[in-house]
Amino acid sequence: MSGSDLTYDELMEKAQELGWDDMGITQAEVPEEDIAAYRDWLKNNYHGDLHYMENQMRCAPQTLLPGAKSAIVFVSYYKQQPHPFKKGAGLIASYARGRKYHNVHYRRLKKFIRWLEERTGQTGIAKGFSDSAPVLEKALAVRAGLGWFGKNTLLIHRRFGTFTLLSGLFTTIELPEPLSMPRLPRCGSCTRCLDACPTGALISPYRLDATKCLSYHLIESKEEIPEEIKKKNPGYLFGCDICQDSCPHNVRKEPLLTGDFTSDRGIGAYLTLDDLIKLEEDPDTLHGTPLQRQGIERLKKNFQLFN
Repeated sequence: MSGSDLTYDELMEKAQELGWDDMGITQAEVPEEDIAAYRDWLKNNYHGDLHYMENQMRCAPQTLLPGAKSAIVFVSYYKQQPHPFKKGAGLIASYARGRKYHNVHYRRLKKFIRWLEERTGQTGIAKGFSDSAPVLEKALAVRAGLGWFGKNTLLIHRRFGTFTLLSGLFTTIELPEPLSMPRLPRCGSCTRCLDACPTGALISPYRLDATKCLSYHLIESKEEIPEEIKKKNPGYLFGCDICQDSCPHNVRKEPLLTGDFTSDRGIGAYLTLDDLIKLEEDPDTLHGTPLQRQGIERLKKNFQLFN
């Protein structure tokens, strides 16, 4: 199915109109080297309790959308103002201070797909994803020329660094790809992210052991947090930004001042014990934020780790 009269500029204009900061187009295929690396990561059980990661659909876009030919990867920038650790308060990871990005992205995706169907006069031609569908988004983003894999395993965007949230869609339409090629890593001999990780979760360049990751234990794991992880938490209540804050590619990047992902649109940068008690009285305050999934009791438990 062809979308030959659609141009890259037209697609980018629509993406930015809906709120995304960048966009890339590539074929709906995951490179074999990325599939092999992903399967090796699973084989070593570096995913811990994240059993949903074992879904092999991540390696085959056509199982999510039969006949998929092209992939569009959308980028949202979310870097926040720097916030130090504070005694008596738990720090929230940057991405979780505003609105829940899954909700924001799916609203945008729904509008983009509706526009694409109207523009082409065809229906059922696209399927969206935003971290909740089994897709290797970072591999597609690299293939689309948006950036490269950092040694912290995150996408380093060519302009925005690592503070980006990815979403996208597969389509049965063959879309025009820009001339940009997949970008080679530009980390050189730098190991700042590996050196900065307090728990040693970055066990080697480009390899993360989630079972040692502070963010994994504060958000994903249902097990009791190991003592050696607890004592290395500098003050995070939810998530962790340490490997991003240490990355030179994030230096001199202006913080986001407006939009869905700023602190004033969500829970903010800190929560104290008093804040958590107030949230017990009005739990709906967490609705629509990434912290909603944790619930008050889990947040209080996390708070006790460093207080």
